[in-house]
Amino acid sequence: MPEHAIPAQLNRGGTTYTAPAFSPSGRPLPRLEIEVRPAGDRQLVVVTGDVDIDADHLLHSTLRAALDRSRRGVDLDLSSVDFCDCSGLNILLRVRQRALRDGKTLRVHAASNAVHRLLTVTHTLPLLAPAGHGAPRAAPNG
Repeated sequence: MPEHAIPAQLNRGGTTYTAPAFSPSGRPLPRLEIEVRPAGDRQLVVVTGDVDIDADHLLHSTLRAALDRSRRGVDLDLSSVDFCDCSGLNILLRVRQRALRDGKTLRVHAASNAVHRLLTVTHTLPLLAPAGHGAPRAAPNG
């Protein structure tokens, strides 16, 4: 189980991890929930909330664990991510590198407007789009 997560709850054959509400110093943290469930020979990871430097450890450890459990890689649904900064993008790129080293892939299938904008401005969208499917579309109201 990823570090810094409150106890997981089982959900539709998968697991949901929720970031703590407060840092060890008592500062409120952004809301983040990550659901991981098997999807054939891949793992589907659905992220909800804010992905920033306070949440990057939970995201990184969850994605690495999902990658380790998969045979072919990880599919991401980021359509419910309200905010994503450079630390979140860094995590995606680092896990993508690891996936490629392991002969697997990390693919973004759905992205909120915030994530789509970040991936577009940084020219990283093509690196994370599923092969032959084009770029993930921004959510209509995300």
